[in-house]
Amino acid sequence: MELYDINRIALIISPSEALLKWAISEEPSLAEEVDIDDPSDLSSVYLIPEFDELDEAEEWLEENFIPILETLLEEWIPDENWPDRLEFSHLEKYADYSFSNIVIDTVDQSYDDN
Repeated sequence: MELYDINRIALIISPSEALLKWAISEEPSLAEEVDIDDPSDLSSVYLIPEFDELDEAEEWLEENFIPILETLLEEWIPDENWPDRLEFSHLEKYADYSFSNIVIDTVDQSYDDN
């Protein structure tokens, strides 16, 4: 197996405790399915453009957060209960996120052609 460094940054998004508590209040049966103390198995990874500095990735996220936040909320909360206007502060409240500037692919490019 050859490893390929991808010139992208990974954005890792996990639902925050606040979002999981909100989701459970909407659908109590979720309490049996999720571990509020360890939401790491609920994470999503987004590949975003490569930047020289991770501060630039943060700026990119602040400018492009809406589809990412909408995707997160769609997984947990009926849209009629969302805030009327989504702000970056909602992403900060309902998601825990981090960036990784090292993204390694374990398969060659032809894998995605299938």
